[in-house]
Amino acid sequence: MPIAVVRPQAGDQVAKIVEIAARFKTPLYPISTGRNWGYGAATPVQRGCTVVDLSDLRAIRFVDEQLGLIELEPGVTQGMLHEFLDTRGLDWMVPVHGGGPDCSLLGNALERGYGLTPTTDHFAALTSLEAVLADGSTYQSPFRKLGLDLIAAAHRWQIGPYVEGLFSQGNFGIVTRATFELQRRPEHVEAFFLRLRDDSQLCAIVESLRTVLADLGGSIAGVNLMNDRRVLSMSRPYPVDQVEPGDIISESLCHQMTASAGISRWTVAGVIHCPTDMRRTVRKLLWRRLPDSVSRPIHMNRRRVRVARAITKRLPIGSRSVLQQIDSIESLLDLADGIPRRVALPLAYWLRGEQPESSAELNPARDGCGLLWYSPLVPMKQEFVEPYVQMVESTCASFGIEPLFTLTTLSDRLFDSTVPILYRPEEPGAIERAHACYAALVAEGIKLGCVPYRMSTRTFAEGETPGTMSEATNLTKQLKDATDPNGLIAPGRYFL
Repeated sequence: MPIAVVRPQAGDQVAKIVEIAARFKTPLYPISTGRNWGYGAATPVQRGCTVVDLSDLRAIRFVDEQLGLIELEPGVTQGMLHEFLDTRGLDWMVPVHGGGPDCSLLGNALERGYGLTPTTDHFAALTSLEAVLADGSTYQSPFRKLGLDLIAAAHRWQIGPYVEGLFSQGNFGIVTRATFELQRRPEHVEAFFLRLRDDSQLCAIVESLRTVLADLGGSIAGVNLMNDRRVLSMSRPYPVDQVEPGDIISESLCHQMTASAGISRWTVAGVIHCPTDMRRTVRKLLWRRLPDSVSRPIHMNRRRVRVARAITKRLPIGSRSVLQQIDSIESLLDLADGIPRRVALPLAYWLRGEQPESSAELNPARDGCGLLWYSPLVPMKQEFVEPYVQMVESTCASFGIEPLFTLTTLSDRLFDSTVPILYRPEEPGAIERAHACYAALVAEGIKLGCVPYRMSTRTFAEGETPGTMSEATNLTKQLKDATDPNGLIAPGRYFL
C-alpha cells in the first residue's frame, strides 16, 4: 500500500517532488498511467512509498515531422498519439500493443513491450530521454544536453556509454520525456493465417519460421502462434456452469467447443507490411518457405474483410461466430496499421463467462480481475518449443489454471511467450494457486532454458523466483548505490 499519491501537472514539478522526498527520506514509486495490467498495475513493490502518477504529463511535440521524430511525456497514451497524428493527416504509425488506447507509450517502451507494427521492439524506437535522478538533478541524453535535439532524436546510441538502458526495467530515475522514431505506414497491410491440426505441425512451423523471418523480415514484422484454448478465450464465453471451482475446462468439453467454433489445435497469425505491388510476391515467397505439411495460408486485407462481412450478414443468425472472427481479424489489421485496439484486454474478464462490451472502458485492476502474465523468452527451435509447450500445459493444469498461451516472434531466433494466469480473486485459495502456478512456471521454464523477459511487482516483493534470478549484477548494484544511496526511486523494482 502507498502512503500517498501525487500527480504533477508539469514536468518541472517532478524535480521538486524528488527534492521533498529526499528531505524526508520517503521513497517514490513512479507510474505512467498505471495500466501495467498483469504485471502489478500501479502497485509499488514495497509498502510506504508515495506513488508519483505521471498521467497528467501529456505533451506531444514533433522534433521533426518529416523524419517522424516525436517527443512524448509519460501520460501520452496510444489513443492520444493516434488522434494527434490522425487529426493532422499524417501517415506515421503508433507503436501499439493489444492493451488498448489508454496505455502509456513511454511506460510500455521502458518495460520493453512489443507489438505487430514494423516497430516490433518498442524500446528500440526510443532514441533519447530526460529523467529526474534521486538527488533532484536532471539527466539528459548527451546530444540533447548539447542542444542537438534533432541528432539526439535520430540516433539512439548517442555517444559514450549507453546510459539510457539503465532506465529501461530500471529504477535509476523518473523519466519525464523521451523521443521516439515513428515508422511510416506502408501502402499495403494484410494478415495471414494458418490452421495447424497437431503439435507436430507446430514443430514444423517453428523450424520454418526462422527462414521466413530471415528472408522476409522486412515485410513480415511479427507472427503469433496461439494454442486452441487461447483462441477459444477470444471467441467463446467461458462455460462457468460446466467447470468446477479450482478446475479447468475438460479435454472433452474443450474439443467440443473448439470444434463448434472451427478452432484448430494451433492458429498461426502473421502480418505483412509492403508496397502494394509487392503483395503477391511476398505471399508467394511466404508459401514457398512454409513446410509442405501445412495448408496454404489464408490472406486477409481491408477489402477482403469488407467482402466477408457483407456476405456473412446475409447468412442465418447462426453466423454470429463468423462475424466475431471477422471482428478479430479487423482488430488485428488495425493493430498492424498502428491503430490502438483492446484486442488482449477482454481476456482478463474471460472467467466471468461474459464478454465485455467492445465500447466499454476496461480496467482489469479496477474491476477486480485476476491476471498475472508469465512471459518467458523461448529459442526458436523445436527442441525448446516442444518441451516448453508440454511444461506450460501440465503445470497450469496442475494448479487449476487454464493453459492459454501465445508464442510471438521477436526476431528470426527468438519467441516471447505470453501465458495469462487467470483466476477469480473472490474464490477461496485462487490467489495463492495463481502465484504458486507463476512461481512453478518460472522455475520449470528456467530448467528448459526459458527465462522471463519481464516481471511483476509482486515477483520482486515476494521473491517468487529462484535466487539467481533475484540477484542483480554487482555493477548494477554499485551504480544504484552510487546514484540513489537512500533507495529513493522505486525501491525493490527489478530487485534493486
